Amino acid sequence: MNDKNEELQDHLKDYWENILKTHPTFATYIGDHRYDDALEDLSEEAITGQVNYFKNLLTKIGDIDESLLTPENQLDRKLIQTTLENHIRMFDFKTHYIPLDQMTGPHIDFPQLIEFHPFNTRKDVENYIARLNAFPRLIDQVIENLQKGIAHKTMAFKKVMELTAGQVETFTKFSPEDNPLFSPVTKLKEGFSEQDKIELGKLVREAISSRVTPAYAKLLNYLTKEYMKHCREKEGLWALPEGIDMYRFFVRYHITADLSPEEIHETGRREVERITSDIKKLMRKTGFSGSMREFADYVKERKELNFSSRQEILDVYREILSQMDKRLPDYFGRLPRARYDIKEIEKYREQSAPAAYYYPPPRDFSRPGYFYANTYNPELRPRFITEALSFHEAVPGHHLQIAIMQEREDLPDFRKYEGSTAFIEGWALYAEKLSREMGFYRDDFSEYGRLNFEIWRAVRLVVDTGIHFFKWGRDEAIRYCMENSGEEEHEIEVEVDRYIAMPGQALAYKIGELKILEIREKARTRLGAKFDIKGFHDRLLENGALPLYALESVMNAWTGN
Repeated sequence: MNDKNEELQDHLKDYWENILKTHPTFATYIGDHRYDDALEDLSEEAITGQVNYFKNLLTKIGDIDESLLTPENQLDRKLIQTTLENHIRMFDFKTHYIPLDQMTGPHIDFPQLIEFHPFNTRKDVENYIARLNAFPRLIDQVIENLQKGIAHKTMAFKKVMELTAGQVETFTKFSPEDNPLFSPVTKLKEGFSEQDKIELGKLVREAISSRVTPAYAKLLNYLTKEYMKHCREKEGLWALPEGIDMYRFFVRYHITADLSPEEIHETGRREVERITSDIKKLMRKTGFSGSMREFADYVKERKELNFSSRQEILDVYREILSQMDKRLPDYFGRLPRARYDIKEIEKYREQSAPAAYYYPPPRDFSRPGYFYANTYNPELRPRFITEALSFHEAVPGHHLQIAIMQEREDLPDFRKYEGSTAFIEGWALYAEKLSREMGFYRDDFSEYGRLNFEIWRAVRLVVDTGIHFFKWGRDEAIRYCMENSGEEEHEIEVEVDRYIAMPGQALAYKIGELKILEIREKARTRLGAKFDIKGFHDRLLENGALPLYALESVMNAWTGN
């Protein structure tokens, strides 16, 4: 390797060290415990300093002569340049002035520390206490950024903040002992004397009662008494300064392809029409002659298709995934070493959370990846969606793809832990369809569940662009979803509010899946009898979550084009 290749790799390592140092809870999350006593610095000064670092690094990497790099390093260079440019653009659009919503932010991210912060030694617990004590500073910075957002006319949508305030309020009502943040000290294991447990428990209790709970109360008071008076009344990003440009940026950021909001909107409508046809064929097969919404209502009324308890939901997921685990070697040459497990979404966030989501394992694989399942109102949750959800969130979806990516020792760290949303979510949606090819969804209702999820991803293309580009209101978005999917109204409202809070993210699923299917069809055509599904999957997954434009190039090279 010549000096320029080494220079690039040094820059990549420096970038990753900067990310870990400035995002200490993320470092803990992926299993790097050097910063376990710290929280993020969300001050304007700190964020500006980080952006200046990104600008300087972008210049240094741009000065490296691409012709002197190996093909792999040329790809690394292109990917890091795009990553740095995206960080800078985010700052330019003042996205840090809306630092929380019902999907993410310190108010709900901080309590999840208990899932991945270690509690094996006294020092671990002392680090945790330091974080509890640092929480008020973080909340002060959040409030300061929200205040600057008002001055800059960059505010959240009011309904989003109402949901967020409800989450914050939950943490003002716990007694210290009932607060989820207290639970780790009730589970301390060997290596802690009884005196240690009493002493550390007292310190955690004091930190929660004197620091954490008052910080939540302060944030709640600010949101309800001040911030909400200034929140924007229009749902879409278009209502913000530079809102349309901001949305075009988010579209490119999430889909990593050169498609306009208009093109995506039309793609969505075509996909909705195609999948609607498949659903109607299935309805006729079951002997039903009404509309899609009538069929959804008919299915809803059949209580025997729903769950009866929270535990039953978890048991069914486990059984489905145990069957899938047995089939994976027929379709994948390489499988992850990392384990996965199923956990319930916490009660303090379950009402506004999606049906399921995935958390990857840390870099040392000391804990499994977690498939989080929503068990709220089990009697209203249909059993027939569990196959598609399992395959999307665990295997062969998120867990399989992300764990393989993280286990690639020769990839730079930024490619192991950052990546294209369109690839990650596109792969998981592809996994739902692949599972049908693998022999799953054996009954009509499970296939209906899969198709209903697929049409939901197509509906998102129409609704997300509708809200943020074509100026749809929340009610119009909910109505379109009701007319073109079988989702429950509560789920639709939760999802639409998510699209409002996270512009462009929901586009990634269908756009990514369509690209993967297109690439697979091209490979099958070019390779003919030599096409091997295991080889295709291994090649597709081995480079991590590539942007779609880079993925297409890599796979074209694999087929000899």
